[in-house]
This record gives sequence, structure tokens and C-alpha cells, in this order.
Amino acid sequence: MVAARIAVTEPDWPALSEAHHAAEASGELDTYRRRRWSRAGEWRGWLEQDTLPELTEDQAVTLYRGAGGRQISNFRANPIEDVRETVDFLLYDAIKLENRFEECAVETGGFGLRGAGKELPSYLLALRDPTLFAPWSPHTERALRRLRMLPAGFSKGHPGLCYIDLLDILGNLARRLQVPDFRCVDEFCYLNGRNRKPQAR
Repeated sequence: MVAARIAVTEPDWPALSEAHHAAEASGELDTYRRRRWSRAGEWRGWLEQDTLPELTEDQAVTLYRGAGGRQISNFRANPIEDVRETVDFLLYDAIKLENRFEECAVETGGFGLRGAGKELPSYLLALRDPTLFAPWSPHTERALRRLRMLPAGFSKGHPGLCYIDLLDILGNLARRLQVPDFRCVDEFCYLNGRNRKPQAR
């Protein structure tokens, strides 16, 4: 007996895009956007290489919260000098992005911070340039899985190479949704990653 094939249908991209715009118009994304991106210009200033040595503990925690970090006490245990060094290495070192990302996203890496995970380094990169870099959060993976855009076993490999792959996948998503940068993609993933499945309204 031949097993019946299960048809994999393409997501209804126009409907998903329309639902995203409707959520924006209704204010459904306001709280998330306020926490995540409303002070992006100010926070980007904290990350400039010449002002980075003045980054305070409170500012570091603000960035951590913006990234969606939930282990505040664990993160606060990092000396501010270590946080500054990590950010400087992540944003300004000349080695390849995938290597910088791995060193920062893994707690045992050379520039790993307690409680940071992959969320903080990816968010800091996105703050610096949201047209090139995207945040990597749990809702990102959930939304992509529900859209069948994430390969099986995706996050089990080299964190830096996984991040490069993620940027390619999210770039494809941005083109399908016709949005200008990865902040919009992040909001789309938040909207659809928290629901049972992506839904058109």
C-alpha cells in the first residue's frame, strides 16, 4: 500500500502581510515595539565605539531587557568591564561575523556573558544596523517553524553559522512580506510566534 503524500502548501503571503499591517494599525504591536525599538536611536548611541567605555550597568541592563532577556540577576553578575569588552568585540572586531557571534552567544565562549545567550548579541547587532542584522529570539524560531521555513535541527549546529543561515532565511521572509528592515520582520515573528499558528485576518 502506497502512503498518501501530504501536500505542503505555500503560506498565503499577501494575507499574512495584511494581518501584520492590521496588527500595527490596531495598536496590537505597540507595547512590544515600545520595549524593543522605540529608543533604538538613543541605544545605538551607547554602542558607538567612542562612547562604549562609558556604558553603565543600568544601560547594559536596559539593553538586556530590550533584547528580551529574563535572567536579570544572572546578567547583573557580569562585571560592566566584561560587558563593554563583549560589545566592543561583537560590533567592532575584524574577524568574521560567525566567529564573533559564537564567542558572544555561548556562555563558555571567550566573550560569553552570563544570561545573554544568542538573544543579546543578535539584538545588539540589529540595533547597530537593522537592514543587515536581525534579532534571534524564541518567537523567531517558532514563527519560522510554523511557516515551514526553518530546517530540522536548525539550532543544533555552530551558533555563528546558524546565525548566518538565519539572516538568509529572514531576508527571504522580509522580501516576501515587502518590509524595509529586520525590525519589521522581528515584529512579524513576534506576532506569529506567540499565536498558535500564523493567521490571516
